[in-house]
Amino acid sequence: MNVTLKFIGLVAILLVGVVLGLQTAERGLQKVEGVPAQNPQSFYIKKVDNGKMEIAVMGKQLSADAGKATTYVSRFGETLGDAVKDGTRKLIEWVAAFF
Repeated sequence: MNVTLKFIGLVAILLVGVVLGLQTAERGLQKVEGVPAQNPQSFYIKKVDNGKMEIAVMGKQLSADAGKATTYVSRFGETLGDAVKDGTRKLIEWVAAFF
């Protein structure tokens, strides 16, 4: 019992030491490389006015209107979604007609 407690205590101290060592090494690497403690966001979106958004990608400012952001992919997705919705509704009505 006494040996077990000593062993568990030593393992706990070892794990705490490893964690502290990793943190210290990480801080040292950041100091040498000149990397800030918190990396800047690579992608940022902010709503400015009605339908207008401010977008920053890798620090480069972009702006977009919500109406102009619609593409053929989104229109295709809406059409496909409506078709699936209508098909599911008809299938449920058909199955419900048996009961």
